[in-house]
Amino acid sequence: MRCVVALAISAFIVFLTGVQSSSSKLGAPATLQNREAVQRFYGSPVSEVYRTSQDLTVTASFASSGNLCRAHIKSDTAAGITDTQLGVVLDELAPKDARGEFKIGTFLNGTCLKLMKSESSALNLSGKSRLNLAVDPCAECSGISEDYERVNITKYGNTNEYSSVWITFHQPECQELDKVSH
Repeated sequence: MRCVVALAISAFIVFLTGVQSSSSKLGAPATLQNREAVQRFYGSPVSEVYRTSQDLTVTASFASSGNLCRAHIKSDTAAGITDTQLGVVLDELAPKDARGEFKIGTFLNGTCLKLMKSESSALNLSGKSRLNLAVDPCAECSGISEDYERVNITKYGNTNEYSSVWITFHQPECQELDKVSH
């Protein structure tokens, strides 16, 4: 009798183990894709993202030769990019001797607008939600642009409080990236 009970308990444990293992397979997370799989789907990356010691993020795009063609610099904080932070990164990515001769500096003075749904429940004559224009402070509309012989540096925002910065090299090998907008 003890053998029958022990056999029944053993069989029950094996049964529960099988049920648990098959139910965990049903709830198993999907397989995560790796870099190789994503490149197989979409080809080589257009850019790479780096974090600097200055708490900035640099999205760098390279020519097929591997040379830097452009870099988009953004702050990881809402405070913006200071001149001190930017100076360090500019000296690393576009040192003064690599920029070539300074050609011209330009003020960018634009106002970006965006469409926003009205906060009230008012409808226009066609019965659709009313849309209003509002100033978009996050857009890249005002700032300064410095053009050099071999590079352009465009700083969006105000002095010592830039929202983002673009470095664009004027090299023939970078023309392939002109098709990819920034």
